[in-house]
Amino acid sequence: MVRSNSSLCLGPAKFPGLALKTASLVLTYNSMKYFIRSLQWVLLFSMLSITAHAEVKHSLLRRVAVFPIAEANVSTSEEAWWQMRENLTKDQRFFVASRRFMINRGVFQPRKVLKPADVIILAKILDAQALVVSYLQDRKFMMKVYDGENGYLLWETTTELHPAISVADQLIRVSTQMINSFVLAIPYQGFQVIDELVGKPVREQDQKKYADVFIGNNRKIEVGDSAQWVEVTSDLGKAFFSDSTRVTVIAEGQVVEVKGDRAVIEIEKMRDMDDLKENALVRFPSEVRRLKDLYVSEDRSSNLGAEYLSGEIKDAADFNKDHDKTSTALAWIVNMAGFILLAF
Repeated sequence: MVRSNSSLCLGPAKFPGLALKTASLVLTYNSMKYFIRSLQWVLLFSMLSITAHAEVKHSLLRRVAVFPIAEANVSTSEEAWWQMRENLTKDQRFFVASRRFMINRGVFQPRKVLKPADVIILAKILDAQALVVSYLQDRKFMMKVYDGENGYLLWETTTELHPAISVADQLIRVSTQMINSFVLAIPYQGFQVIDELVGKPVREQDQKKYADVFIGNNRKIEVGDSAQWVEVTSDLGKAFFSDSTRVTVIAEGQVVEVKGDRAVIEIEKMRDMDDLKENALVRFPSEVRRLKDLYVSEDRSSNLGAEYLSGEIKDAADFNKDHDKTSTALAWIVNMAGFILLAF
């Protein structure tokens, strides 16, 4: 005799309510899955939008790599590349990767537009903080400078070549003008260094505060020139050094001595003592004016961003007063504690 297994089946006919519950659970699961996936896309696009418009703070730029000019099949392209490097190194503001070093690292070749990932990889290979690429396209000379750490665009410009003059006869002049425009777009000309004998960024003498600033081989900065410590920020929606750049003055002083590649600055105003540290960015307004007169007349594409004075900046002498008040208060507390202990 064959025994029927129909009593063991859990089909829809046997339990119609279970089928409805199962279908409902499947539908709920699919809905939640779709909702979560949609939410992921919304969050992703939101993050990309925030990143594109995020404000970024600039730090000291010194190590640069300049790649050969792309699409420049003319006799002067090699000399133009050398001249761009020379203009960056002449004042000792930048360390520029040598041809031999780039060849040994296997990256010495013309390049055009770079992706952020490629920039970061090349910068790590060359130990560079910025990469410079340039190329010719339809009688236009284009230059782009990328941030080596994060891969975003630091600065860019385009120049239309004269139609009646050969590219070979224009390339050296145009390329040097454009690299000079890049230097002008950087809103500082020096940076703070620590005196090896003192061992700290700021030293005091006769109730005055002094700091050493590296100025390189710049003989135009003189005693009496004003100096400004600055913070440089910008949005990533466009090139960092552009009209979106914001320069905030956080300390001010005056040059009291120039010795070799350094200037001694007497600090007159500041926002906070912690702002005056190694590698802090320093600008010299007289040098900015000189560079504008020298380079802006050559290339009007240079963009100079907005400048602000920090509302929290105050006289350096006020910091001495605050220090004296704190010292007096501490001394009074210690004396009172000693008096109480003696009383018991």
